[in-house]
Amino acid sequence: MLSDPSLASPSAKVPGLNAEERRHLLMWLESARASGIDATEDLRMRPWPVAISASIIGVFRAGDEMASWLVIGQNGLWTVVSVSEGGVLATLPSLTEALAVIHPPRPAPTAPRA
Repeated sequence: MLSDPSLASPSAKVPGLNAEERRHLLMWLESARASGIDATEDLRMRPWPVAISASIIGVFRAGDEMASWLVIGQNGLWTVVSVSEGGVLATLPSLTEALAVIHPPRPAPTAPRA
C-alpha cells in the first residue's frame, strides 16, 4: 500500500484539510513509519452507503490491505477509530492530537548541557 498522493503532498488539495494539517500529516507519517505504519489514504471519495461530508483518513500498517485506523474530521473535531477493535479511541480538537493517539510524536531533541 502506498501513500495516497493527495495526502503525501503538502500542496495537494485534500477536502477538509488545511495546508498546516497536510504538512503535519506528512511529517507524522514519516515518523510513524518506524512503528510499522506505511501509508495514509483519503477515503472520503470511496463508495459509502450514504453521502460523506467529513474528512476520512485511513491509516495503514505495512502489508495490510485494510486500514488499521480511521481518523475522521467533522465539525471541528477529529475522531480516531480502531478498525480491529471496532471502537472509538478518542475524539479531539485537532488532527495533530488525533494522530498522536495512533503514534505519539517523537520528543524534541534536547540540547547538550555545557
